[in-house]
Amino acid sequence: MGAGVSKKRDGKLLLQSLPEEQREGIVVVPPEDEELALTTMRRSFCGHGAPPEFLFDYMFWPLKGHELFKPLPQQSDGSFQQHPDHWACHRWFFRYCLREMALTGLVVGIKKQDGEGYDAVMLCRPPGFHDGFVTQLRAAKYAGLTPPWESKKKGEENADKCDQVKARMEGCTSMMSKCHKECAPEKHWYVYMLQVDPSAQYKGLGTRLLNFVTTLADREGVPTYLETVGDPLVSMYEKKGFKVVKKYPCLVGMEDKIGGPALTEGGGLTGMKRPPSKQAGA
Repeated sequence: MGAGVSKKRDGKLLLQSLPEEQREGIVVVPPEDEELALTTMRRSFCGHGAPPEFLFDYMFWPLKGHELFKPLPQQSDGSFQQHPDHWACHRWFFRYCLREMALTGLVVGIKKQDGEGYDAVMLCRPPGFHDGFVTQLRAAKYAGLTPPWESKKKGEENADKCDQVKARMEGCTSMMSKCHKECAPEKHWYVYMLQVDPSAQYKGLGTRLLNFVTTLADREGVPTYLETVGDPLVSMYEKKGFKVVKKYPCLVGMEDKIGGPALTEGGGLTGMKRPPSKQAGA
């Protein structure tokens, strides 16, 4: 998760190249902090005290056992009711994504001021890098070659639901690839994931990490690209200068196979792009 061999992926050098006020509190997340990063990712994306991330919630919903796009129920001890299989799927995919970005991009974050861990984590990729077959294979090997949704045998608990998750994963990730290629064919910075712990939301931390990428993109004269799902997130990114390029409904006509409705929330998977600032390139 640390810096790569290329200067374009050397997070520490990139941070040092920015004015102090633009890099305040941002650090490269080292490999030994993986579990700390996973904790932030889990709390942010799985619905621990705040609405979950729409796309992940949709893909893994068959194993959730609770209402789609709603936070997990909080228990009397303060923890959140998350089925082990539901978390196992998230954890595998999070580890896959962390390794993928360690090989082709950057993992940066903002550490907690009052203890161990991270308030926010971002996975991003600079222009000129991509996730080829070898990278995908290495990331999968690191996360565990067989994803949890493919490891259940027929008749085991949640086997049918894992089949539904598999169909959702294949359909959504395929559409993400299509969206990315069509919406951002030129060189660009890619914001792959941006997660803020629910306890640290609405403090500008996500904006601070996002500005780290857009500042670098402005300096290089290239756009910044991301995918998202849902009107609230689309609106949030529009306020940050991103514009909708295209919307992609997912898994239409596959309702029986995926065990629920197609992904059409807010028009479906939404590709968004922020053009480089003209002032920065002046």
